[in-house]
Amino acid sequence: MNGPSPNLARDAESFYANYDHLDPPLGPDGTPFAYYEAFRDATLAADQPVGWSERHGGFWVINSFAECDRVDRDTETFSNDGIIFPKYAVTEPLMLAEQDEPEHMRSRRLVNLAFMPRGVTGLSESIHTAVHELMDGFIEEGRADVGRILADPVPAILTAVMLGFPPEDGPLFDSWTTALTHEFINDREAAIPKIEQMYAYFEANIERRRKDPGDDILSQVINSEVDGERLSHKELLGFSTVLLIGGIENSAKLIGTALWRLGWDVELRRRLVHAPEKMTTAVDEFLRYYTPAPIGRTVRKQITLGGRTLKPGQQVMINLPVANRDPRKFADPDVFNMNRERNTHIALGAGPHVCLGQHLIRMEARVVLSEFLSRIPEYRLDPDAPRHWTKGQVQGWSRVPIIFEPGPRRLSTRAAGVDAWLRHAARD
Repeated sequence: MNGPSPNLARDAESFYANYDHLDPPLGPDGTPFAYYEAFRDATLAADQPVGWSERHGGFWVINSFAECDRVDRDTETFSNDGIIFPKYAVTEPLMLAEQDEPEHMRSRRLVNLAFMPRGVTGLSESIHTAVHELMDGFIEEGRADVGRILADPVPAILTAVMLGFPPEDGPLFDSWTTALTHEFINDREAAIPKIEQMYAYFEANIERRRKDPGDDILSQVINSEVDGERLSHKELLGFSTVLLIGGIENSAKLIGTALWRLGWDVELRRRLVHAPEKMTTAVDEFLRYYTPAPIGRTVRKQITLGGRTLKPGQQVMINLPVANRDPRKFADPDVFNMNRERNTHIALGAGPHVCLGQHLIRMEARVVLSEFLSRIPEYRLDPDAPRHWTKGQVQGWSRVPIIFEPGPRRLSTRAAGVDAWLRHAARD
């Protein structure tokens, strides 16, 4: 074997050298997935599953499914310190997300039960109600930005409920999450006051729950002990922040992107309308096909991976949007197959650090999409209104304006959390 041709090798090296996970090129459909496919094809042809990017101070990029899965599970060689780079604008380590063992499992034991399937099932009614209250706010109009008025608020309202905060504070959480994950990089002066407001809010609520705990997750974390110890104040701030970010970003982008796809893919939408039982496999295919985020790691011990030597201290990007389209793992990877069985994607990670909220994210998407289609089975993307794909650590459609046949309201009243969100969205 003579190996790949020089041209193929140069193409792969160029893709790697210029790869920026925060700013991938967008294709004709407004998403970066044509770029990810070309990136994958070049590295497959050159047989180079690992390469070096010159962006953000330099880091390794892992493209193949097998190597990504291996890195994600190998906690001895790869550290979670570096899961996000450049780092979010936080003053403390993100609990769970940036922790290694044994601290990671210590923290996870505090909240594991609440995020298991049995724990999240009890939240389905809250999601169901929020969806219909939000839809009542726009269904008589015949048009809406369902990214802003449905995909964003449902995870924010649910996060508020889970943490024991007033549901009407959902718009604040949305603002803080955007400031931490996107605005701080592009407009630091605008982001800092919002982040300071967030920390003041968490400080006050942590102190309140120490004195008067409730049955919410934050009260549980504040007042629980693991191995005879309670979390420190700094750890509690990190817990609050990671539950805020983790509870909103991934779900909102997944739901917004699914609503965008269903707006133009008439066949897929009608198949789901007529076979709602397929929504479970469809949601997993949305996760695979439109994976919202890559995951970072830091090398702990020297290792050879994909023919490259990774050294301690170097950063690694597990390029999940590319890995989940690896033809060696998935048949017809560039085809959206809502019936795909045994869909063993790693969109939400793998191994001991698999996303704590994986069951909640799936349930939120299933309920939102199912209930939306039950009331608006026919709609199309508004050709005269601007759409927006949000780039960054977590990516997806955040502005999805649609047109549809107006329908009737379903509920006579509206909860305070929904009312606050409708006012918040109207100001944008």
